[in-house]
Amino acid sequence: MARPENRSEARSLSLTLPEETFNYLVLLASLGKLGRTENEDANHILDGETYAMIERGFHERKIPPAAE
Repeated sequence: MARPENRSEARSLSLTLPEETFNYLVLLASLGKLGRTENEDANHILDGETYAMIERGFHERKIPPAAE
């Protein structure tokens, strides 16, 4: 996934995840599927989903209000 060429362009973000989600990131990291650590795996997934949302124009969608 695209990353800033200059690391100073990156921004830090802290997340709180459900235990099950975190444990899955631990599993992925232990298998070396996306990265070497849970943070690298989470970064890869979040980057990928964010760019996919941009491509789909998610931010331009109109979401109807909930029916009362």
